[in-house]
Amino acid sequence: MNQFKPINDQDIQYFKTIIGEQFVSGDPEVLKNYSKDETPDETLRLLPEVVIKPTTNKEIQLITRYCFEKNIAITPRGAGSGLSGGSIPAYGGVVLSLERMNRILEIDIENLIVVVEPGVITNDINRQLKSYGLFYAGYPMSLETCQIGGNVAENAGGGKAVKYGVTGHYVRGVEFVTASGDLVHFGGKIYKDVSAYDIVHLMVGSEGTLGIITKIYLKVIPLPRERIVLLAPFDDVNQALRLPVILLKEMAVVPTSLEFMNHESLDFTYNYCNRSYPFPEAKSHILVEIDGDDEDRVFSLSEKIGNRLFDMGAKEVYMADNSVLIEEIWKMRRAVPEAIHLALPLEMNEDISLPIQKIGDLLLIVEKLSQQYHLFSPVYGHIGDGNLHVTLAPKRKKDWRKDEPVIRKTFYGKVKELGGVLSGEHGVGLKRKNYLSQFYSLEEINLMRNIKKAFDPKGILNPGKIFPDSE
Repeated sequence: MNQFKPINDQDIQYFKTIIGEQFVSGDPEVLKNYSKDETPDETLRLLPEVVIKPTTNKEIQLITRYCFEKNIAITPRGAGSGLSGGSIPAYGGVVLSLERMNRILEIDIENLIVVVEPGVITNDINRQLKSYGLFYAGYPMSLETCQIGGNVAENAGGGKAVKYGVTGHYVRGVEFVTASGDLVHFGGKIYKDVSAYDIVHLMVGSEGTLGIITKIYLKVIPLPRERIVLLAPFDDVNQALRLPVILLKEMAVVPTSLEFMNHESLDFTYNYCNRSYPFPEAKSHILVEIDGDDEDRVFSLSEKIGNRLFDMGAKEVYMADNSVLIEEIWKMRRAVPEAIHLALPLEMNEDISLPIQKIGDLLLIVEKLSQQYHLFSPVYGHIGDGNLHVTLAPKRKKDWRKDEPVIRKTFYGKVKELGGVLSGEHGVGLKRKNYLSQFYSLEEINLMRNIKKAFDPKGILNPGKIFPDSE
């Protein structure tokens, strides 16, 4: 176990001389606010010793160099909107909040690159880009609250990944501070670079364990002028799950979004929103979005998809072709996770990713576990790319603490058998680290540990994340 130096008054005084007294806090209420993220598990609440809010890369260098010399743990933090415990300070120490580094530094419309600091709210990027007819397509579902630095740290995905890909597709360069306090820069306003190791994309998804990102270069693309959303209720879930293959293979169509919501997930959402989709009794609903620049083509394609949905057994197909109706459909979909969490505060919330054709098998496994352990089992997610959000929660709470580790281990084992992985977009963090060995061999984990050690020889950057406590 890592033995980090506890923070004392001398350390706090040093931090204050760097960034000012008002941006260094040991107030108990402040520490409490930075002891958690959006992970529902109440046991994942760990207090930092101090919260520091720098605003320049130079300040971060000085803080990091000091912590490296003194062996003080640093937990980088964005908005705290993560779902894996990635920004929770497992070993106390410093929480380094990047919320004040919130500037959009440059919009380069000729090179189609936007340069941002890590604390920028992701949706603010697109608000700024809209007037240029551009957008950043790395679209996490929490885009109104999450920060771009956190998106990069987790390689966030979302509802448009089936067409546009995840965060890493758009990261062209990063500047970051190393564990020892050096400022380094890789990539930039370029689209190809094989002149060295791909450090840029090693940083993407590294969960703050390899360096503290201070600047990000993002590729942006033209904003589609037309959007149509289709909503289709199904009573036969297996028929609904055929849609990815029908669209992607048979029709050679890549939708912008392809979302699945089972009845149980929507039932909680209907209660939360006090309204419902049409046919609320349906076993599942499918949401399809199509976008493009040619209005006639987008409409024609949507009509063809709608007809195909009827052929597959959809009870009805609803088409939204203006921004108000589109937002009404998406608003309900975005409400699903919050609705589930409020209804089921005691839960096992997972975001596994697996081959698209194995989704039906996974739903059978979820059903079996639900019956065996008397569980609620709302399921929703991005079936276009095989990333599902599965919640398992007890109907009888008295046995949950005993059953939950067994259920989790069994569930992960079945996901692995289906060719799936531990997390599709939320990350490993603190929450899932002790299950990493179900998916990777000792040799594979040791290889990743060695990468971590090369970047962070003392292990001060976001310690206690990703890797198991013991093999």
